[in-house]
Parts: sequence; C-alpha cells; structure tokens
Amino acid sequence: MAQENKTEKATPYRRRKLKQEGNVAKSVEIASSLTVLISSVIIFFTGGLIFKEVVSLFSAIAGLRPFEFSSLAGNTVKESFLGTIKLLVPFFVVAVLVVISAHIAQFGFVFSLKPLQFKWERINPFEGFKRIFSLTTLFELAKNSLKALILFGVALFVLKGSIDLLIGSASSPILEGVSFMLSLIMKVVLILGVMAFLIALLDFAYKKWEYERKIRMTRQEVKEEFKQLEGHPEIRAKIRSRMREMARGRMMAEVPKASVVITNPTHIAVALRYDQEKDSAPKVVAKGKGSIAEKIIEVARRHEVPVVRREELARSLFSSVEVGDEIPPEFYRAVAEIIAFVVFRRKRVYV
Repeated sequence: MAQENKTEKATPYRRRKLKQEGNVAKSVEIASSLTVLISSVIIFFTGGLIFKEVVSLFSAIAGLRPFEFSSLAGNTVKESFLGTIKLLVPFFVVAVLVVISAHIAQFGFVFSLKPLQFKWERINPFEGFKRIFSLTTLFELAKNSLKALILFGVALFVLKGSIDLLIGSASSPILEGVSFMLSLIMKVVLILGVMAFLIALLDFAYKKWEYERKIRMTRQEVKEEFKQLEGHPEIRAKIRSRMREMARGRMMAEVPKASVVITNPTHIAVALRYDQEKDSAPKVVAKGKGSIAEKIIEVARRHEVPVVRREELARSLFSSVEVGDEIPPEFYRAVAEIIAFVVFRRKRVYV
C-alpha cells in the first residue's frame, strides 16, 4: 500500500507490538550529547583534583633519586594511580547511567532480542549498497556535516575572544599556562556540549515525526486489526472484564447517595434512592450478589446508609429491576414502608 494512503494514526496495539520488537523512535545523539555535557560538568568540578593527582604522580617520580627509583617508584606509581582511578570511577559510572537514562526517557524500558536476530539481508551486498546510497544515508550525512560545521563555528567564535590571552599564556609560568589552557578547553567543551544537546533534541523531534509517519496505517488495516482483536477470545474476555469493572466502580460510587439498602441478608444487596422532589418512584442505583453484595453493604455502612434485611423483597428486586431503573408499581407498598421506617428512625435519632 502506498505511503500516501496511510492516513490513520497507529493504533495502541500496533504501537505496543512495535515496541516489543524494539522498533521505537529514538535518537542516539541524545545519549552521546548528554554524556559529553554531563561528563564535562563533572570534570569542571573534579578536574582540579584529577589534575593534582596527575601532577603529584609525575612530581613524585621526578623527585626520586636514581638509587631510590627501583625500590620506591613502584609504590609511588601505584598509590598515585589508585588515587586517580578513585576519582575517575564515579565519572564513568555517571556516564553509563546517563546513557541508560537517556534511552529510557525517549521510549521507556524495552527489552527485546529481535534486533539481534540474524537476517540474511544484513550480509546481502545489494541490500548494503541500497542502504549506503539511500536517501536516509544521504540525509544523515548532510545532517552530521551541518552539525559539525555548526559546532566548529561555535568553537571558533568562543576561541576568537581568547586568542590574545592564549598567546600571552605562553610567557606565563607553566602551571598558570596549563591552568588557563584547561579552563579554556572546559569552556569550549561545555558550550559545545550544550549546543550538541540542543541539536540532539531537534534530531529527536525529527525522528519522532518520521517514526509516526512510518507507522501510520490505512483505514483497511485499522478495520482488519479491530476485527482480529474483536474476534480473539482473550481480548473479548479482557474487554468484558474491564467494562464490568468500570460499571461496578460507577455503581459503587452511587451507593453513598442511596436512601436504603435492602439485603438477604448478605447474599443479595439492592441499593435504592428516592428523592421526593426529583424522583417519581424509588430507583435502583446498585445491586449485586456474593462479594459484590458484601461490598455494597460495606460502603453503605461506611457512609451511614441504612441497611434493612428483607429476604423476599431483596430477591424480587434483584431479579426484576436493572440498575438505573425505577421499581415497578407492585413494589411501591413494600418499599414505601421501608423508606417510611427509615425516615421515622432517623427522626427519632435526631430528636
């Protein structure tokens, strides 16, 4: 089917199936740019400590006398090396966490081995040539070239204002010159990291748009999927179960508004509501058997709705009247007596 005929958005079922296969919208540049940016920030705050450890390492080695070198150099190098490693381990741990978090933020947690499965087209030279000279590859090449030009231009712009200071640092003491060079490099890296992350966000927006366009469906595909799902026994059972849960939730929400609950005594419960100003006859707002009846009684007692035991009336109302309907005339007298009794008892309580 031609792409232009795919006018319908992908259904939740199609999206879920694609996600299970590992087919999601993602931008690898989000993870790489965030790693560079956050790593730069970490180095900005811990770079001084790392620099001191490296300087102390070389200073310790340089300060050894020739006859001491063989016996002390090993311990000196080992201590300085371990100190440097302790500073670098958190740096690498944060970098790994950033990569994982960046991918989860884009498409959630997905675990699928399908992308790793062997496919013949991956080693087919003709398919390889098609991928190399495809429009997607040309677009990626143009995009990466443009990104490189933008970052290079930004770097030149930042360095342009520091040329004089950079030249002047050559005549400064070594430590001052190195410190200036490192701070300038960090400044450039931080700015480039921010720019790269902004470009990555634009790339992700484009990948998301392209992904949505690719997974679109034709109207016929939507209809066929609906028929397939509708005919599946498990799907039908889940839909019916969900509808029952929703109906039960709405029904339970009406119990606190009931005037009385008639029981038999716990196997059946029928909640009736009657408002003289609004209702022409009492209305059944909830009913149920077994556990549902117990739940109706529990909710009624929690909200101080009177619960009256009338076995025959409860069974008759349960089998004759649906939720939301008014009771038939043959039940008027029996229900009226119960409501009058409830009203009389309430008046005696409040007097």
